[in-house]
Amino acid sequence: MIRTDRLILRRPTPADLPDIHAVFRDPATMTYWSGPAHGSLEETAAWLQPVFDDPAGSAFDLFIEHDGRIVGKLGCWRLPQIGYALHPDCRGQGIATEALRGFIAHMREVRACDHLLADVDPRNAPSRRLLERCGFRHVETVRNTMQTHIGWCDSAWYRLDL
Repeated sequence: MIRTDRLILRRPTPADLPDIHAVFRDPATMTYWSGPAHGSLEETAAWLQPVFDDPAGSAFDLFIEHDGRIVGKLGCWRLPQIGYALHPDCRGQGIATEALRGFIAHMREVRACDHLLADVDPRNAPSRRLLERCGFRHVETVRNTMQTHIGWCDSAWYRLDL
């Protein structure tokens, strides 16, 4: 668990499922994700099940709690690759920046890896700005790296040495 001034970054519980679904059912949130918006609570539950099945394997894959509810996800689904998603009602409030800075500080403290990598669709300007605000630097852009629900996507790779 990671605490910041306004947030708790933590592992989810089954009781968090409705809040998590509220994040992942939003089409705008899922535009640059690897899959489309979740169509049902059951779909979100199935997507979340591996996190419950392998707590050690998802030790750095956390959810963002703000004012008592889960409003997003931030962490490494596989070290050192980091990703994040935030509920649309929480954008523009500095929550993603606060969460990412808290996560970076934690990773520097625990020394689980020596750097973090983020793969961002180059069209996702808010995500690129977030990474740059938190000290990541752009290292390369590769064309047509993944085919998703929005078609072929490029990858802008960002790196932060810890």
